[in-house]
Amino acid sequence: MAQKDLGYVELEWTCLNCDTRNPGSKKTCLSCGMPQPDDVKFEQPAQEQLITDEAKLAQAKAGPDIHCYYCGARNSGDAKTCTQCGADLSEGTKRESGQVLGAHKDKPAKQIDCPACGTPNQANAPKCVQCGASLIKKQPEPIAPPPAKPMPVKKSRAGLFGMAGIGAILLLFCALAITLFVLFTRTEDISGTVAGVSWSRTIAIEELAPVTREDWRDDIPAGAVIGTCTEKVHHTESRSTGRTREICGTPYTVDTGSGFGKVVQDCRTEDIKEDVDIYADSCQYTIDVWQEVDKKTERGNDLSPRWPNISLRGSQREGKRSEDYECIFNTESGQQSYSTNQNTFNQCQIGSRWILKVNTFNIVTDIEPIQ
Repeated sequence: MAQKDLGYVELEWTCLNCDTRNPGSKKTCLSCGMPQPDDVKFEQPAQEQLITDEAKLAQAKAGPDIHCYYCGARNSGDAKTCTQCGADLSEGTKRESGQVLGAHKDKPAKQIDCPACGTPNQANAPKCVQCGASLIKKQPEPIAPPPAKPMPVKKSRAGLFGMAGIGAILLLFCALAITLFVLFTRTEDISGTVAGVSWSRTIAIEELAPVTREDWRDDIPAGAVIGTCTEKVHHTESRSTGRTREICGTPYTVDTGSGFGKVVQDCRTEDIKEDVDIYADSCQYTIDVWQEVDKKTERGNDLSPRWPNISLRGSQREGKRSEDYECIFNTESGQQSYSTNQNTFNQCQIGSRWILKVNTFNIVTDIEPIQ
């Protein structure tokens, strides 16, 4: 990711003696004259403006200031000897630099009210435009009022009734579901005698017959007769346009160690893509497929189920088979029937006795022969 330089801004430092805000390039306090301390912390002003003055730009680009090891004087980053005592600065101490101070403050800042006359002034103004009073004192941080105690929320009777009503309906549905489950699964055993049986067996007959369908040309099965084709959008692809664009993040200010800040952006280059419709032939085609054209069923009331006899033409074949079996019982409460599989059905000899499990809805859920 590349870093893009947008320019330089002048920072501020606060005098430890009188709390005055001073421009970053000033070596002594504008109010009390106290020298800028060696470990000064530069801060962003309320509103940052990109520097256009050539002299200040040169000072900002010179690099971190150097403190003379002999007299402690602050010197420009490109200086070779101390401007105060003439000592060689090769053994001097450079200020720290490179710290990110925050997002670039290029929006208009809140005005400052003059402490003497109350006149609103620009955030970076050193003196009041009305009375000339000093505005360079660092403004105290506003004291946040204590959080207000939340007022108790009074719930209306209508709201309470609505919530209670919804809860009651949900409870009613749950109770109903549980009741139905219990009634369906709770059974009692009754005895019954096999009074009769019934069965049915069915064989489907299929025949090859032509059908007309539509699909993409590449997906049409082999052997099909292709008819009319129409070009349609098959899918959409994202393709490169051969162009690029620069995408940059939020500008931020970096301390250069000279009382100035460099405004930069982190940028990356992105390939520009566009969605392209991909066309293909959508075709109607005819193909022979197996279709059910008839079925034969055999029924009976004995214990010898059999499949129906079928005759097939040359273009036909046997399709799906299905079978149903039912045992009919006489009980003290009337006649009951039970659909089952062939194995259990074969045991339903006329006159044999069985235990029937019957639920609350008088439905037989299972049967078991009495040994």
